[in-house]
Amino acid sequence: MDRLKDLVTILYRPRETMRRILDRPDRWGPAVVFLAFVCASVNDIDVRNAGSILLNIKVFPMIALVAVGIVAGAILWVIALYILSWIATPIGRMMGGTGTFADVRAALAWAMVPIVWSVLYRLPVVMFAQRMHIAPDVNAHRAVFDFMAHGGCSIVVLYLGLQLLFALWCVALASFTVGEAQRFSTQKGFVNVVIAIALPLMVILAAIFTLRTR
Repeated sequence: MDRLKDLVTILYRPRETMRRILDRPDRWGPAVVFLAFVCASVNDIDVRNAGSILLNIKVFPMIALVAVGIVAGAILWVIALYILSWIATPIGRMMGGTGTFADVRAALAWAMVPIVWSVLYRLPVVMFAQRMHIAPDVNAHRAVFDFMAHGGCSIVVLYLGLQLLFALWCVALASFTVGEAQRFSTQKGFVNVVIAIALPLMVILAAIFTLRTR
């Protein structure tokens, strides 16, 4: 029950909740990330359509393929969590923080709780998409036109807006949780998180630029 309570209170009392989590030996960081990935995948899972596409695959049931995909994706998210915590921890220490790798990792994991609650808008999108009944042999232009005619454009704009809002919410929440883990201000927590996210992105962009200029 404490875990369920934390999933709620982290949203409006982030520092107090994070301190309570950090004071426990079982912080459930990877479990929260796994749950977040499952909730983020709600609108991507369509076993019925996957069955029509992969009709010739008889080895595994469709549900097993979906389960394997979810587990693989969740593992990648957990790996990303570890990498980000390895970057964020020393950056925080240079800013005067005292958090350990485990503390920062737990803080970053629990900052993803808004993604868990994003299922509240993802499920209606899935139900709306299920009502479209797009056949495999239908004309693509016609399908897009029908989708837009039935309010699809508004749904897409609303969905993308909510995606952005929840992503920003995660960053804002991480500012509180990382600040608590490092035992410094929320403002420093925000700087710590932004730098930790920006550094790998800069490395990736630099690598892409280098490869393209060769």
